Amino acid sequence: MPKVLPEYLVQRRQQILEAAAVCFARRGFHQTTMQDICEEADLSPGAVYRYFRGKDEIIEGICTMRQQQNGDAIAEAMVKGNTLDTLDELIQKFFIEIDEENWQDTCALFLAIITEAPRSESVRAMLQANGAAIRGQFIDLIRDSQAKGEFSSDLDPESIARVMVALYHGFVTQKLVDPDFDVQAYTKVVQALFGGDFWQATGTAPRSGQATPALRH
Repeated sequence: MPKVLPEYLVQRRQQILEAAAVCFARRGFHQTTMQDICEEADLSPGAVYRYFRGKDEIIEGICTMRQQQNGDAIAEAMVKGNTLDTLDELIQKFFIEIDEENWQDTCALFLAIITEAPRSESVRAMLQANGAAIRGQFIDLIRDSQAKGEFSSDLDPESIARVMVALYHGFVTQKLVDPDFDVQAYTKVVQALFGGDFWQATGTAPRSGQATPALRH
């Protein structure tokens, strides 16, 4: 019997998770059956059950996959060094450089997972763990910024991180329900919040090598 390469197993698992994500986004968790997932993945039930015992394990896999993808994107942005440059990079990745063709499904899946949390202890626990991991990355960024005199040291780093996450959650919710949602205008306001132009117009926010007084106050 030929040996199955690890790369093949990873790809097949990814194939199932992506197919399940499409099904969950379109039909919801409870309306989606394992047969729906098999058909979307174009795999036999035996092939799918080889990787996942049921929908709960698939949901866990999707949450882990999304957290890893988001975590990698945040880590990549953090190498910018300058706080405002890092924030601009994150805005580009999470608000602007999005796949419009798949964005509706992505938003629907995101909300489906969140709304499932009050009904499922396992989903809630996964979301709490994944959220803590993402906030942890932001907290590292914020503390480093506070040490450099940018973000106000009077503010709690975790609370700042939660606000940053909430800006994305609000973005996803509004974009899902409002086809006329102006992404560019929204991101401009987010940049103004962190760049110092939101409360009082102060001109172009400083970038690498420049002082960032707005973040200190």
